[in-house]
Amino acid sequence: MATFRTVKKVGVIGGGYVGHGVALQFAQFGYRVLVFNRSKDGTERAIELLSKSLELSTHIGLFSDSKKQEILSLISFENDFKNVVQESDFIIESTSEKLDLKKKIFSEMDSIASPDVILASETSGLLLSEIVEGLQNPERCIVTHSYTPPFLMPVVEVVPGDKTSDATLSKTIEILRGVGKTPVVCKETIGHIGVRLTTALRREAFHIIQEGSATVESVDKVFRSISRLFPVLGVLMLSDFSGTDVISDVHKNIQPHLNHERVNSKILEDFLKEGALGVKSGLGFYKWEKEDINEIMLARNKELARWIHDANDPNFPEMNDRSLP
Repeated sequence: MATFRTVKKVGVIGGGYVGHGVALQFAQFGYRVLVFNRSKDGTERAIELLSKSLELSTHIGLFSDSKKQEILSLISFENDFKNVVQESDFIIESTSEKLDLKKKIFSEMDSIASPDVILASETSGLLLSEIVEGLQNPERCIVTHSYTPPFLMPVVEVVPGDKTSDATLSKTIEILRGVGKTPVVCKETIGHIGVRLTTALRREAFHIIQEGSATVESVDKVFRSISRLFPVLGVLMLSDFSGTDVISDVHKNIQPHLNHERVNSKILEDFLKEGALGVKSGLGFYKWEKEDINEIMLARNKELARWIHDANDPNFPEMNDRSLP
């Protein structure tokens, strides 16, 4: 069985929306984190995102001022890719969802990193087996897909590729549990678990709006109300409580009328053409002012932190595992 080095330094390749949160996750548990971005602008955005996350976390009492300073002291932003890869004991790639880019990064990492270093990807939808195709050491590669913000979302999907070794899988789970994460192993499939669920949900929400059945505000108002059931019951446990006979009748009546298109929604593509990119551009399904964005991010983080503080385990079904053998 392969052995891996003791993890003291964690490399994060791409410190953007997800990557900076991954860096924060490891730093809060005392790891030294080296963050690499391809450009100066990327580094500046990563520093801004990290500062904002720490500011919000301190504001809601998740971190003390002293803990905030400790975390900051453990994270450094580097512009030397080779040095980050050579110095790190565990590396997480968190760049754009572009297959060619990820293949190039993994090829470079595999040629630089010692064979006893695990190379992980935060990809939300690509197949690891395609990313690592042709590598010398594909057995030490794996997917660790976090949800944003990673330091407030315990679950992480751990997805081995067709060449990932059992030792890599076991060691990765051990590392993630050591930084407060809840690893869920998933077989290799496009979108893993969570992204497949949320993609189906968003597609139907876009369809409801596009066909004129409801307003944006109405769709969100209904979902915010019914989604209160999900943290306790999930989707499948909720189906059992509703009754599979009832669910069967509902699906027979409704499924023929759902969106079955295999291409992106027109409303989404129109937004892209108009440059309406959501909060990053100030316009999407809603119009966004900076104050509104900050207020909602604060409310989001407060609620996520409440789950961490108030529950012994934020994933209720895991506390009482009633799944069939």
